[in-house]
Amino acid sequence: MEKVLFFDVEYANPKNQSICQMGLVSEYFPSGEPVFPEKNILINPEDGFDDWCISVHNITPKTIEHAPTFPEVWNYIKPYFVDSVIIGHDVAISDLSALARVCDRYKIDLPTLKFIDTYKLARYCIPSCDVNDYSLYTLCEYFNIDIDCNHDAFHDACAVTDLFKCLIETYNINIEQFITPFNFQNTKNFIAYIADPVLRKTMSEFYGVVQGFSLDGKIKPEEEAFIKQWKKDNADFENKEELKDIFDTLNTILEDNVITLSEMENLKCRVKDYYDIIQGSPITNSIQQLRGLLKGIITDNVISTEEGLKLKKWLYKNVHLTNNYPFDHVLGLFEEVLQDNVITKDESDSLIKIINSILEPVESLKDQVTNICNKHICLSGNFAYGHKSDVEEVIITQGGFIDSNIKTSTDILIIGDYESQAYAHGNYGTKVKKAMEFNAKGYNITIVKEQEISCLKQIML
Repeated sequence: MEKVLFFDVEYANPKNQSICQMGLVSEYFPSGEPVFPEKNILINPEDGFDDWCISVHNITPKTIEHAPTFPEVWNYIKPYFVDSVIIGHDVAISDLSALARVCDRYKIDLPTLKFIDTYKLARYCIPSCDVNDYSLYTLCEYFNIDIDCNHDAFHDACAVTDLFKCLIETYNINIEQFITPFNFQNTKNFIAYIADPVLRKTMSEFYGVVQGFSLDGKIKPEEEAFIKQWKKDNADFENKEELKDIFDTLNTILEDNVITLSEMENLKCRVKDYYDIIQGSPITNSIQQLRGLLKGIITDNVISTEEGLKLKKWLYKNVHLTNNYPFDHVLGLFEEVLQDNVITKDESDSLIKIINSILEPVESLKDQVTNICNKHICLSGNFAYGHKSDVEEVIITQGGFIDSNIKTSTDILIIGDYESQAYAHGNYGTKVKKAMEFNAKGYNITIVKEQEISCLKQIML
């Protein structure tokens, strides 16, 4: 391996055929001498921008108004790729997939490519107990690598350069064994890649749910009903090859409309097989699994002593989740209730109420907000009313103040009606999570949906 290209892109929308920025660092390996000049290129994608993508990289249609198109750029960057090993973070499924799709869109022949994925390299070298996740930002923190601007293509490419060298120097890796031919035909559809957080969240929670159903050694009618409804609600995933075993198992156990404990154990094994290969943050996956466990043990509206003791055992085995909401809150609840190793009916009822407030924070904490004057308000998600800036303008005209992030002084958190399905922490995003953490410490942040804000409803009518 002599010539390497550290490579990153930002894309305009989830179709991943519209690159709006590229970062390229071309070097000889291992000397580090440059082959071609570093490039930080803005590109006019000639396509629409998605709000979610803009929120990640802050590149807007205005930013690329006078930028060249991809065919114009490709004329002088193609030599960077020829005979190089491309190095990036999740580079095949994201960056090289984007490049292949854009080339296909413009009828450009893509040269034969080889790559090394620093995400997979890091997972191979670094134990999961040493890092919260394997994102580029987390790994840069782990190795004390400066990353000037996360989700800027050029800065990310520079960070990958430093990360790759740190991994090689620290772990004495034989790099040749990690060089992989890029085959676009075998690369996942990028729309599925964008949806992966949704799929990961769904399956992590489901793994927790089926574990929760098995804790008391019985399968209740409510739990059977949940499984049947889950299959209907997630029918869109049934054609995914990686979930074939799970849905085949579901179809088999539901043939006679009865689910036995052994069948539930079989289903749990099939879901675990998928859960074990999920490429997400171990912390996030475990928190989602905890949500599923909580959902599983309250489905029949009773928490037995056996379920409580087994849940507490699970919590003790996952102490790495400390300081990640709602782990500490749940552990404290069950430690207090199980001091006498018994959960009474009153304690069960109380626990179920609290768990529901954790699983459905907006529904449990919401108030009817009729007056936002002099209130500090934070917004989260996408809004039916319009762009966030439009909603902010309405709030300001009504005498409210905008908090860009959740603070202890925030009065109201408003969730847009088009909230993203891809949020990691439950049904909503990190702002809800932070608000709930503050509320658990005695603050009083009201969490409401957009439709409950009267000044927005009146204008939209």
